[in-house]
Order: sequence, then C-alpha cells, then structure tokens
Amino acid sequence: MLVAVRAEVESVDRWREGFKTHGDLFTKQKISIAYLGATDNNKVIAVVDTSDLDEFMRIFNDPATAKAMQHDGITGGVEMFVLDDSFKP
Repeated sequence: MLVAVRAEVESVDRWREGFKTHGDLFTKQKISIAYLGATDNNKVIAVVDTSDLDEFMRIFNDPATAKAMQHDGITGGVEMFVLDDSFKP
C-alpha cells in the first residue's frame, strides 16, 4: 500500500538528512521504500510503500513519530494520503 505524507519544513536539506536517520521507525511501520520530493518553498512529500497499513497508521500516530518530525524540522501542515486507487491510460 502506498502512502503519501506532505509537510512544511524549516529546511529541505535538514528534512532529507533527518528523514534518513529513522530507519528503525520505518522498519516498524513495515516500509520497504520511501520516495522523497520537495518544492522550492519548503514543502516536502514522502511516498512510502508499506505492507501493513494498520501498523503504519498506529506508529504514525505514536509520540515517537511526532518527535522524529520535530527533529527533522517539520513546522506544520502535515497531510496524509492513502493511495488506494489507480488509473492506467
């Protein structure tokens, strides 16, 4: 299952570096890969592939995740999207 998380950050570079230090947390969320992207105005997105959406959500809502986001310089505007549909033209 693909999940996208969009957020506003203080610094894209700080976020990218910090994001990559949370391997243990992502392993618990059953994430096999994460794709990262950013805009010029400090908005970022991570699209992750998880094999267990319930576990992903449980850990995403855990205080440890909030602490990790704070460490990475996330300032607010966090949105999550579960990619549950597709279209192939």
